[in-house]
Amino acid sequence: MKIFIVGLGLIGASYAEGLHQARHHILGYDLNESILNEAKSLGFIDKGSSLDDMSQAEVILLALYPKDNVSFLKEHGHLLRKGQIITDVSGTKVWMMNEVEAIIPEGVSYTSMHPMAGRETSGFYQRSPYLFTRANLMIVKGTKSKESDEMVIRSIASDLNFGKISVVDAYTHDRLVALTSQLTHVLAVCLMHADHEKETKEATGDSFRDLTRIAKINETMWSELFLENKDILLDMINTFEQELDVIKSLILSHDQEKLKAYLRQAKEKRKSFDIH
Repeated sequence: MKIFIVGLGLIGASYAEGLHQARHHILGYDLNESILNEAKSLGFIDKGSSLDDMSQAEVILLALYPKDNVSFLKEHGHLLRKGQIITDVSGTKVWMMNEVEAIIPEGVSYTSMHPMAGRETSGFYQRSPYLFTRANLMIVKGTKSKESDEMVIRSIASDLNFGKISVVDAYTHDRLVALTSQLTHVLAVCLMHADHEKETKEATGDSFRDLTRIAKINETMWSELFLENKDILLDMINTFEQELDVIKSLILSHDQEKLKAYLRQAKEKRKSFDIH
């Protein structure tokens, strides 16, 4: 399959290298010409690849930030042709998918996806063709999706060794990532800001280190994702605050039996995630 990848950061470059290893023909583009040339010299981007090659690809994968994906299509949408599939790997969907659907011409389909994988470090040099092994993937359908798009994306996912694949709409996706990804990053950041003890570095155990690992954050990307998903994320933060109030009241009332029940319910729910 001939795949054109726009953006060679951590995710885009990992897709490019992994799909090249799976014997796809990978074309690519990055604003940073030195990064694009490095990918060409390493051999996982076609050495003759240029922006004009976007017209020749069967699949165009947008791996920029959401607003940049939209801007790219506004500027270069004239290169699209009938029969192509557009997809992306962005962390929020509702706003961006509405914008993309309004831009692309008739005959071009669009089905988004979101790989639930990453690292606390970012950029081309952090890439790995194995980054997505056993990771969850969400396929996100919209008004410009075709049934055949899902088959193509599932084929790409298989070549990258993704694990569980779910199919959702954009709103459901944004609610899920608000809870499972964005809220967890908010908590990690707030936990670090809550630290006012000078001995913390010497007193941490695995629990603190595991909970705060993702506070080593790409602030440009995550601030954009937080704001694009503002209403849903705020709803999740409010829900979490309500649960904090519950456990706070149980501690204040010294009600050990109810506290144990609350902890036990969380434990059993978490254990259910491990059943496949």
